[in-house]
Amino acid sequence: MITRRQLLAASAALPIAGHVAAAAPASDVLRFVFSRPHDNPRTQWLIRVYTQLTTELGLGFDFVEVPPKRATAMVLSGEVDGELGRTFDYQLLYPSLVRVPEPNNAVRFAAYATRPSLRFDTWQALRAGGIQCEYRLGIVELEHMLLRELPARQVSTIATIAQGVKKLQLGRTDLYFDVEEAVSDYLYFLGAEQRKAASAMRQAGVVLATTGHAYLNSSRAALAGPMAAGLARLKRQGDVQRHLLASLAAYKARL
Repeated sequence: MITRRQLLAASAALPIAGHVAAAAPASDVLRFVFSRPHDNPRTQWLIRVYTQLTTELGLGFDFVEVPPKRATAMVLSGEVDGELGRTFDYQLLYPSLVRVPEPNNAVRFAAYATRPSLRFDTWQALRAGGIQCEYRLGIVELEHMLLRELPARQVSTIATIAQGVKKLQLGRTDLYFDVEEAVSDYLYFLGAEQRKAASAMRQAGVVLATTGHAYLNSSRAALAGPMAAGLARLKRQGDVQRHLLASLAAYKARL
């Protein structure tokens, strides 16, 4: 978890990373999508990391912002070259995708509640209790998990974290499922009054602990090994953490 002290200590907050216009031929530019918006600090972090990584590999980088549901379809069709981050088991859902072996980060999917007594223990308990569960659109892993484990009548979707939190507060859902990191970021960047209003929400359990990886279209499979080696090197050099701190600090400065 990134602390407030670390954010304040982050040296110069770089300007928001945008769509990189590479001078290289189109075949030498890797085009990536992601499941979060372009201006999200975690998106900015991965844009910075993979811009540095592709540059060191002698390639250009371009980010294409699309809705999460469309992102994977574009990779599968070859319209873009890859996704910046999906979970380790995402390849089981889409076997033709090529996973970059070195992970970007640790990823945990968690359940959130406002009722003090409610916890995520087992799917059987949720089914038996008729617990109304919700997840954010575009998180395919959660979509498959919830619809596999629960009757469709107990599952609903929202488009944003803010909507998920609000519906919990209003008692319109019982458990809200999302990426722990995304919810933590959302709460951290809230204003004081909004954070106080959301303080009744608590984590009710972790449903999956895994790692996040970049994925490539099969036509770019040969790059998976060099990208993994390069990413590992950037971690050892401290560049990955430096890019994260800079992206979070830059985002906070714009609020």
